[in-house]
Amino acid sequence: MLLITAASLPLQARNLSVQVDEPRQSLAGHVRYLMTDVDTELAEVLRRPASEWQQAPDDINLGYHQQTHWFLISVTNAVAEHLDHYLELGYPMLDSVAFYQVRQDEIIHAVETGDARPFGSRAIEHRNFIFPVSMPAGSTTSIYLRVQTEGALQVPLMLWQEDAFHAASERALTLQSMFYGILLVMAAFNLFLYFSFRERAYLYYVLIVTSTLGLMTGLSGFAFQYVYPELPGVHHALILTIVPFSQFAMCLFAREFLELEDLHPGWSRIFLAMMAAALLCMAGALILDYGLSTRLSVLLAIPVALINLWAGIHLWLQGDHNAKLFSVAWLALLTGSLLTVLNKLGVLGSSVLTEHGIPIGASTQAVLFSFALADRFNRQRDAYLQEKQNSLDAMEQQREAERALHHASTHHELTGLPNRTIFERVTEAALRQNPELETGIFLLHLKNFDDVNKTLGHKQADTLLQDFAQRLNGLLSRQGGALPLDAYDHRFFCVSHVEGVSFAFTVQGSDQQAILARIDALVDQFSKPLEFKGLALELGLVFGCSFASETEREPQVLLRQAFIAFDQTVFGDGNLPVYAPEMNPYSPRRLTLMTELREALRTEGLTLHFQPQIHLMTSRVAGFEALIRWQHPEHGFVPPDEFIPMAEQTGLIKPVTRWVLNEALLFCTRLDEAGCDATVSINISAVNLREPGFCEDVCALLKKNRVAAQRLVLEVTETAAMLDPILSLQALRALRAADVRVSIDDFGTGHSSLSYIRKLPVNEIKIDRSFVMEMDRNKGDATIVRTTVNMCHDLGYEVVAEGVENENIQTLLKTLGCDLIQGYHIARPMSSDAALAWLAVTSWSKTRTPVTG
Repeated sequence: MLLITAASLPLQARNLSVQVDEPRQSLAGHVRYLMTDVDTELAEVLRRPASEWQQAPDDINLGYHQQTHWFLISVTNAVAEHLDHYLELGYPMLDSVAFYQVRQDEIIHAVETGDARPFGSRAIEHRNFIFPVSMPAGSTTSIYLRVQTEGALQVPLMLWQEDAFHAASERALTLQSMFYGILLVMAAFNLFLYFSFRERAYLYYVLIVTSTLGLMTGLSGFAFQYVYPELPGVHHALILTIVPFSQFAMCLFAREFLELEDLHPGWSRIFLAMMAAALLCMAGALILDYGLSTRLSVLLAIPVALINLWAGIHLWLQGDHNAKLFSVAWLALLTGSLLTVLNKLGVLGSSVLTEHGIPIGASTQAVLFSFALADRFNRQRDAYLQEKQNSLDAMEQQREAERALHHASTHHELTGLPNRTIFERVTEAALRQNPELETGIFLLHLKNFDDVNKTLGHKQADTLLQDFAQRLNGLLSRQGGALPLDAYDHRFFCVSHVEGVSFAFTVQGSDQQAILARIDALVDQFSKPLEFKGLALELGLVFGCSFASETEREPQVLLRQAFIAFDQTVFGDGNLPVYAPEMNPYSPRRLTLMTELREALRTEGLTLHFQPQIHLMTSRVAGFEALIRWQHPEHGFVPPDEFIPMAEQTGLIKPVTRWVLNEALLFCTRLDEAGCDATVSINISAVNLREPGFCEDVCALLKKNRVAAQRLVLEVTETAAMLDPILSLQALRALRAADVRVSIDDFGTGHSSLSYIRKLPVNEIKIDRSFVMEMDRNKGDATIVRTTVNMCHDLGYEVVAEGVENENIQTLLKTLGCDLIQGYHIARPMSSDAALAWLAVTSWSKTRTPVTG
């Protein structure tokens, strides 16, 4: 304590006497300083003689110093009352500041803070360093400040009355906040302009404003106090990088605003170099020491400002309208940067302009840039409005086209009804909004419309379809519970045109049976012949229906289920079938059958049955039709109609057909051993006709089994032959050239053209069983068979009638001149062994020689 008193005595002449009537007092002329090592403690400083202390300048700005500086202020309270004041160190960019208050031989208050410490280390929460000074009446207080920083060493000191300080601080904070708010508004507005016009100049201006805001809030300590008070490392990084980043943003803005890349490529390259230098400064901030990094960043501001100013003036003189305000803005920043650099280097004293030259210059520049962008925006707006006015009609036409395009994408072009997309979307919403109601999806298909199309022509058929759609929609619109799908032109639409000549509609109600009853009552109205240009046309309506359940409420699935139910009306008896799971052929069983079919081929799980064919005129066994059978170990008998279509879809039909061919030809050799020269017929798929090399494979199997080609008959349906007429014709001609006989199966059930059938290289025609089975009781069927027999004979074909169930039909067919017959009246399909046994006891001849006697 004696040392403290002794050290203080020589400085009493420099004491500051507190004036009660002064809200603040400058400490200029009352401060001395001492430079020491970094680790020098207060006790050692107190032992230093008075001669080592130097008088501090009125404006304490010592430039960049790595050494620790101690500052000493003695304050005397000469009045008869206790005084509480604040000592303000008005420069917030100091790494470490220690405050010691010494009075009457003891340290009564000590604070260690700085911007390298969390903000909470400060004695008073403020962006500057504020220390409370308590002074009893008639006392003298010595204040020691230890300051160490890697940046510029500036120590502006002021002694405040508490109330006066808070009032001044609030005013300053209000002004700062208003200015920062203005910058934020400018940034937000220009960001809005960027998203509106997609011009990068507005976005780069936002970078300038935000970097300016970051620079000002960082240098003033505002951000450290309010944004990241517990993160001094973030504060440190921001101070190091914000200056070069702002310079990068300014060069980026200049290139875009002045359109240098397109109009002045030389200038553009210079600005790219400056941008690279700014990025290097930002990177250097991470590895260089604080003082060097800040010096480089501040020094870079001068060439950046000069080059921008030079480019702006140069382009201004060349008549570039954008360069005028641009140049003035850079002149403002250049002036502010120059003042700050000279201040940091200790050439100029501290003042508002020198201490805050870069923020003030950058702020002024940002405001002028804003005016420049506003001017540019106004010119662009005027041009845009003019262009908009000139193209108003074109835009209206475009909007009309867009509306038409939207309507076309959601409605059927011909009928104008909502399409499947609208149907599914509206139905899904109705299912979600009214889960308690029963919801049925109904499908309606025009079965005979293809015949109408071919009879009346496409144009008339289109008109008919439009009339039917209007009639259907009118009936349903008046039906209670029908879900409206769309409305336009003062009309409601309850029907959707989902595909081809299929329509769908949705009905909701409280009871499923009531819904079905209502729709069933409308079926008669739907099914009435449609009057069209004097004709009463029967369109042949087919229905299908599915109802939403607790487990299935997806419109796409419900519509698919309605299609499955619709398939039942093609083959079933009901007029309005409702989907049930057992109707669905697309079950998991189908997914496994193909794998099991391949296994059945490998393990001989398939068999061939043979049904004899009789030549009526010679009374001989003319042939056998080979029929594939699959007795599944789990599912029992699997009919060919189930697994053959799946085999065609998966490509398995090729090995299946090869297996059938081989087994049929083996049976043919057994017929030879039995003394029978009958042919063997097998069914082939349309897929086989499209296979490359199919004919060659058939010939190879004939050769392998030593069977004459004339003994093999390949049956193909007329529908299969029509799927790809060109390839089918080529394959059939190749088979005919190889002497393999070809037969058209199920004749009369397809939609083939007789002119096309006439061109096919076939040997025989098989009349479908549906025309044969009741021809003895149905004159229409008998007429069809007689006509077919005569026509085929005239074309040079043999005729086979299948489905012969009794003696009367056999006799009638013989009378009509039919060549061959097969059916249960002759024999059912049999295994190969049973067929040979039947052949051994039959009364029909085994060879071509007619039976005599």
